[in-house]
Amino acid sequence: MGSDLMKQIAFCAAAALAVVALFGATTARAVGPDEPPKPIGPAFKNFPLSQTWSLRAINEKPIPSGLDVSLQVDGNLRGSGFTGCNSWSASLYPVKEQHLLMGPVALTKKQCAKDIMAIENGFLGALLGSPTWDLVNGELIVKGQRGSLRFDRSL
Repeated sequence: MGSDLMKQIAFCAAAALAVVALFGATTARAVGPDEPPKPIGPAFKNFPLSQTWSLRAINEKPIPSGLDVSLQVDGNLRGSGFTGCNSWSASLYPVKEQHLLMGPVALTKKQCAKDIMAIENGFLGALLGSPTWDLVNGELIVKGQRGSLRFDRSL
């Protein structure tokens, strides 16, 4: 073999080892001699599009039994549902680091009992301000500066 070919093979081998070392360093870290490596950073999840979620609690306070408050984000990133009193819709974008961005809300204008209107305001308010979302034990959890929401999947 020529010396140029040998240099190319050596260079490729060194580059491959560097890539393997870099990949191993960025995807896992050693925690001890007997423990397996663990991933670095959180695993990013995909927002559950085209699924309907029923609100079960606002700020850890349960929603009254039989009251329908719902959220769905379709494949066109359009959020919609029912607030317990009014139908609503808005652009609702899941963005990086599991945040939600909501555009202006279109809302029917029905007036309901004061306690139902408070739930509506708390529900829509919690979706403003780029809250985070997560899926925990089959529940959708939304948390932000304006409140927290806990949803169960609807059938």
